Amino acid sequence: MKHVPTDFKPGMQGLNKILGNLESDIMDIIWRVECEVCVRDVFEELASRREIAYTTVMTIMGRLTDKNLLKKRKEGNTSYFVPAMTREEFAENVVVNVVDSLLEDFADATMAHFIARVGNKDRETIAKLEKLLADFQDGEDDEAK
Repeated sequence: MKHVPTDFKPGMQGLNKILGNLESDIMDIIWRVECEVCVRDVFEELASRREIAYTTVMTIMGRLTDKNLLKKRKEGNTSYFVPAMTREEFAENVVVNVVDSLLEDFADATMAHFIARVGNKDRETIAKLEKLLADFQDGEDDEAK
């Protein structure tokens, strides 16, 4: 599993639960473009929507690289960036980190809330959970044999 930032802000929306507003906007752009970008590419898109300095974008992209969310390649004086993981991998890693952390310290409360929350949603989700549990138990039975 790849490392993802661990600051979790439950009151925020989307990527802002984990990243700052500008970090989220930059990652959105880079994930959407789906190819290598330089700071200028990201700056130009952001500048079309808000007032922002080129150096601010450059600093934040450096921080995202330090957080292992971007990979950086230097060619001459230009740095090129690609995501270190897909949006889906990022989301999966965030969920794993948050849930594991909650289970370590508050297992009973976490599971009780999870079941109550899912139970209030729909039967299809409960059926998926029952299948996952049955598959898990079947796997344990196979190992015991």
